[in-house]
Amino acid sequence: MLVNRGIERDWQLTQQEGVERCVLRANEYGGRSLLLRMKKGTHFAQHVYEGNAEFLILNGQLLIGGVEMSKGDYLFVRAGQQHDIVALSHAELYICSEQAMTLVT
Repeated sequence: MLVNRGIERDWQLTQQEGVERCVLRANEYGGRSLLLRMKKGTHFAQHVYEGNAEFLILNGQLLIGGVEMSKGDYLFVRAGQQHDIVALSHAELYICSEQAMTLVT
């Protein structure tokens, strides 16, 4: 059993300015369960997952691959589909990916 308590979260800066992440769990295929916090106006560049990924918006409003999403919305992305993320407000989301993610250059 793995427990990750809210008051003990380890938030880390990412390479994307205005974006922090907290990895809850990593698997043997490079996939992760993580929380992402984004400041309003932040743009997370185009990226692609090698495996399927799921997103749950916990707070705020985002554009994910051009689709506007709000608190409580869920998104499933198939392996190989590219998208970016734009924070329309301060936002927090949960992401669970089967395999690694790669930035598209």
